[in-house]
Amino acid sequence: MSPKILKNCLLAGGVLLALALAVGSALPTTALVEDPASPRLISVTGEALLRIKPDMAAITFGVQTQAATAQDAQKDNAGRMTAVINALVAKGIAKDDIQTSDFSLHPVYEWQGERDSKQVLVGYRCGNNVVVRLKDIANIGPVIDAATEAGANNIGGISFGLLDPKPQQDALLAEAVKNAREKAEIMAKAAGVNIISVYTISDGYSNVSPVVERSMMMDSAKGASTPIEPGSLTIRASVQVQYSF
Repeated sequence: MSPKILKNCLLAGGVLLALALAVGSALPTTALVEDPASPRLISVTGEALLRIKPDMAAITFGVQTQAATAQDAQKDNAGRMTAVINALVAKGIAKDDIQTSDFSLHPVYEWQGERDSKQVLVGYRCGNNVVVRLKDIANIGPVIDAATEAGANNIGGISFGLLDPKPQQDALLAEAVKNAREKAEIMAKAAGVNIISVYTISDGYSNVSPVVERSMMMDSAKGASTPIEPGSLTIRASVQVQYSF
């Protein structure tokens, strides 16, 4: 190869190399660069649970009456409900813990006739319900007996709860936060990282109260005292926490 041809080849190679370098520098490069705007997070849910005896109950007592006229049905009902409330107060229940929850008065019809049957007005029915908050749950049975003996002929469900659940809720919330931290530490250790701080945290409660379904009609309640078992309440607390690492 002549010196001139060799020189031309070297010049061409240099141009190609320069072009390759220029193109290469214009192409995007891949690098493991972390985006500071996207923090590294561990997300966990902390939970805590407590079973505790209830210290209050809510009971619905009702009086239903029926008469030929609306006035008679209402008058009879008023007399019976007054007797029920007086009986509850005599059992030590404050009037502030007795609240009317429902009152109704409506006509009652019956279908009469075999061939050309039609609805016929047969009377009027009056209903009055009160919700009673009972702070002495050991007295539930005798209270039910006194109310039915006084004229209550409809008893709704009995629900149990706590007069002041805040201390238990606060304690459970602290336990749930502790549980969340323990979970996060386990995950961080397994991943080979260290927790820096709490990034976000939110909470939520779920209180479960057992209900004794005693929806029943009664003519009178005589005999042994009504047995009621309050059981226990289950209170749950949960928190959602994000930790940065």
